[in-house]
Amino acid sequence: MATKLPCPTPSWSDIPLELAGLVLHLLPAYADRARFSAVCPQWRAAARQLTVPPPVPLLALPDGTFYSLPYTEPFRFTGCGFAGFKSACGSWLVFLRDDGCFLINPFSRATVTLPALSSVRLNPPDADVSHVPGGGDPPRLTWLHIKDKNPQLSKLMLCSQNLIVAFVNHQGFGQILVCEPGASSWSVRA
Repeated sequence: MATKLPCPTPSWSDIPLELAGLVLHLLPAYADRARFSAVCPQWRAAARQLTVPPPVPLLALPDGTFYSLPYTEPFRFTGCGFAGFKSACGSWLVFLRDDGCFLINPFSRATVTLPALSSVRLNPPDADVSHVPGGGDPPRLTWLHIKDKNPQLSKLMLCSQNLIVAFVNHQGFGQILVCEPGASSWSVRA
């Protein structure tokens, strides 16, 4: 009598890319897509390579509680304290400190460091201030350090990997600030 050889157990990583893409298309929630990417390196690569519709957004509460629609149960990320964020932008949470601010993606744990909102350059370093329309004198101030109080952050937006825009309010005036990740200051571009 012949003995049966055990069949090797298939691995999740053996699923073809096309089939993984069909599964990913059925996952509208951001949390489910993050779980999909956590299955194995092949699925994580598939999630990066495949074009899928944007996920249903998360609802992030200031106490660090998250809701992933269409689910009704709240959840928290383990191992990290995400309470106290000041704004959210896409999958990034914005935290403010006296010496700067930073963005953190709670799913990937990636961080982006930004300058303090109180360090603002009025003119970009390469601006030509030698000619002012109307024949006036060029501006003399090139830096504005707000020492009395940080401006209030209304909204922060990631326009690209290299450009971040902040809408701030300082002493009753709205301002649009821009910077690159890792820069030492924001620039006024209103």
